[in-house]
Amino acid sequence: MDDFIMITLTDIHMQRLHAEAARIAEDADRRLAAAEDSDDPDDWDAWKEADGIATGFKLALQELAREASNPEPTPPAPTVSHDDWRDAYRPIRNTLRPAAPFDGLMFETFGPELDAVAAADPACVWTIVDGEDDSLWLLSGCHFVNRLGYFITERPWNGIDQLEVRLD
Repeated sequence: MDDFIMITLTDIHMQRLHAEAARIAEDADRRLAAAEDSDDPDDWDAWKEADGIATGFKLALQELAREASNPEPTPPAPTVSHDDWRDAYRPIRNTLRPAAPFDGLMFETFGPELDAVAAADPACVWTIVDGEDDSLWLLSGCHFVNRLGYFITERPWNGIDQLEVRLD
């Protein structure tokens, strides 16, 4: 039995795949119709041409799979220090508990403090999480796994990808 390799196709790969499949299918249909309409029922040239298109389709799919299995490297995300993050997004004070961690800025993961986080603009919520190597990270958005607390900021995160800020 053949070995199978699992690959993931990006949206761009899928768009290219669909466009190429549609183009090849139209060309193959046109050529097969021409072969069927020919006066000579044994018009092997037209049938061979249609078969060649099917082979080309197979090669195009293999090329897309090859590209998807070896994508261009993703550039590293820009590094932002905690001080730069604080200056850029301006976290607000936790008025529900003035003695909160992180100089009174962190909101807890339960009770009225969590209610305040839930009521905030989601683009202004940041989660403090415990990293794999006992490091602390600040992630844009509201997260639940390994969370230690939340920050709410005056300015929203407008990025597409998640922003990660190392706190240690």
